[in-house]
Amino acid sequence: MEPNDRTRSIPLLFTLAFVIAVDAKLIAPVLPSIAASLGGTVGQVGLAMTTFSSAFAGGQLIYGPLSDRYGRVAVVRLAGLGFVASAVLAAATHATWSFIAVRLLAGAFAGAVGPLTLAHIGDSYPPGPRQVMLGRFNAVISAGFAFSATVGGTVAQLVSWRYMLIGAGVFGLVPVLLMFAHPSGRPAQPAAAGAAPARYRDFLADPWARLVYLSVLVETALLWGGVTYLVAFAIGRFALDQLEAALLIAVFGAGTVGGGLAVKRIMTALSSPALAVCGGALMGGAYLAILPHLPWPIFAVAMLALGIGYAFLHTVLQLRGTEISATARGKAFSLFAMCHWLGIAVGAAALGVLVDRGRVELAFAICGIGLVALGIACARHKRRVLR
Repeated sequence: MEPNDRTRSIPLLFTLAFVIAVDAKLIAPVLPSIAASLGGTVGQVGLAMTTFSSAFAGGQLIYGPLSDRYGRVAVVRLAGLGFVASAVLAAATHATWSFIAVRLLAGAFAGAVGPLTLAHIGDSYPPGPRQVMLGRFNAVISAGFAFSATVGGTVAQLVSWRYMLIGAGVFGLVPVLLMFAHPSGRPAQPAAAGAAPARYRDFLADPWARLVYLSVLVETALLWGGVTYLVAFAIGRFALDQLEAALLIAVFGAGTVGGGLAVKRIMTALSSPALAVCGGALMGGAYLAILPHLPWPIFAVAMLALGIGYAFLHTVLQLRGTEISATARGKAFSLFAMCHWLGIAVGAAALGVLVDRGRVELAFAICGIGLVALGIACARHKRRVLR
């Protein structure tokens, strides 16, 4: 497949990734509405988020190898059909546990789209343009998260939470169907004839790959683990209601979108290591800046810096994740995506222990110092040439 044929699929992949990003965050703002409708508790319905995330993470070990064999786009379009069906089916459920089970299916299918889109970008672009496209992809995902946070509650209040899920299914179906007219997106550098297939333990035995995987796990644990508790922190610190606090946190999403779109311009002034240091410093500084009792506008500025910093550092790590292997990029990057989601789960759980003990400032201090150190450490990683 020629490069122009390969990149033709990018807009459709980005569109589907946006829909899935919206869907992934739709449940949280409307948990009370769903619980009341299904006759369950908020805690029970909250398990739908756990099952979605767990299935999303676990699916990486399946989709990576499949995409290396059959093509990124081929796997995404079939998984996309499964996601569309699961979204509509979830809207039709009338019992808590059936809703939870269907959301598990939705997460399993959704897990193919983002990671394989990133692998497809790695197949389609050389390192410089690749980092620009990764930044744009992060902007798309962040826009989806921000959109779901602002629209989810409004739709649930004016109409019904069921229409949100139906909408995700309908809007997701369009790019999926259009992808069937595109080539399968086979890897750009297939394995040499007779070569032994790459195994997960081969990647884990590679010191450079282990550093990349560990870095993204630490980054997401500190960044997203802390973000989990920012709304509650803002409500307590500034005496805000939930909507006002959520709007403050939405500035983080705006920062991520802006930072992702600015990567191309920033790269003309900063090298990849410098971008990593800058990203870690912005994120760490943001967490440290909210510790003193300062007015809420300072908090908003910190959220903007947090989003920009995340776009910078995460783009660097994603680029390195696509460089672990050229011949088995899907399988290698599936471990990257799994570490990303594992980091979110570990960070939220570990920091939650401190938050429950009234030590939220200590939790944010750990996030701040850790992210600054991570940015510096990532800048010192020796960049490897693809094999």
